[in-house]
Amino acid sequence: MNTQVLQVLRRGALAGMGGGMVMAMWSMIVMWLTGAGFWTPLNLIANTVWRSAPLDATFSGGALALGLVLHMMMSMGLGMAFAVVVRTASRLGASRAALAMTGMIFGIMVWVVMQYGIWHAIDAAAAPKFTPWVFALGHLMFGAATALLTGVSPVRHGDAVPHLHGTPA
Repeated sequence: MNTQVLQVLRRGALAGMGGGMVMAMWSMIVMWLTGAGFWTPLNLIANTVWRSAPLDATFSGGALALGLVLHMMMSMGLGMAFAVVVRTASRLGASRAALAMTGMIFGIMVWVVMQYGIWHAIDAAAAPKFTPWVFALGHLMFGAATALLTGVSPVRHGDAVPHLHGTPA
């Protein structure tokens, strides 16, 4: 793999982690405030692969660790995919506003696929317990934060390597 691709993937992974943290903080705080419980989001994520994880707000060290690892790995993968798409399709990252909007659209697309497809198919017990509007807004925030943290510029003639907006290559 060439240096440019690796740099884009690295930025995408790190941005995805940042976006994933924003989404996790949002989900945990809002679900706590709405009565579902602070640990519920991570427990539900963990339950996807560990069926003994709690399906409520009960604290579980194992579910905490597994939920965080799964969420961050998914966030990093999605961040890398986003970075590659934006790097390739120049109009998607033409400005900071376009980049943020592209990220939000990406986030809501991921939400639709997860909310109505993948998660229900692999964990019918946990998926319906994640408050849908919290999940949707969390994905919008994930997309916007990932996009803005990625800092990947579209390919422009003469660019040697990917660079942050406003920072010369």
